[in-house]
Amino acid sequence: MGLLEVLFPQVRAEVLRLLFAKEGRELHLRELTRQSGLSLGTLQTEVEKLCAADLLLSRRDGNRRYFQANAAHPLFANLHQLVLKTAGLREVLAEALQEQADIELAFVFGSLAAGGGKADSDVDLMVIGDVGLRALAPRLRKAAEQLGREINPVTMTAADFVHGRVNNPFLSDVLAKEKLFIKGTADELARLA
Repeated sequence: MGLLEVLFPQVRAEVLRLLFAKEGRELHLRELTRQSGLSLGTLQTEVEKLCAADLLLSRRDGNRRYFQANAAHPLFANLHQLVLKTAGLREVLAEALQEQADIELAFVFGSLAAGGGKADSDVDLMVIGDVGLRALAPRLRKAAEQLGREINPVTMTAADFVHGRVNNPFLSDVLAKEKLFIKGTADELARLA
């Protein structure tokens, strides 16, 4: 359970995560349902409450109803920052890494991936591919500012990862524990390892 879920009921926390993590993001109700894994009726009730509080804006396009965070609301900046610093980790890191074509896999490991992170927990990020720290540093610096957390990247080539997974106790530990995938999937990691 993350901090956002401690502060808000689960459904509200999920709606806030999906709509407040990225300014201007607009999703229709079915897409909210798909991305959250929550039921349509439960989500519909919650978005109606948030619309009534003017925290969300809605519009219709045919039979679809779209929702987005109300950037003009006085609490928008606070909620946006709260989501980024708690549940928006994946979105911020994905955006920071999206233009690095040489990254095969990227995932968060450690306390944040396990759901036990605290407000001052740093982000442990494993990046596998033909990319060095020098190329990542400017992008990760901006992400760290957005998140309000220090980011500790570990980079290695796929060949180094495959070779080190058996001989390196650090990699064995990382592989055995929870991971939050930013680029790639658990299946892709298993094929690599």
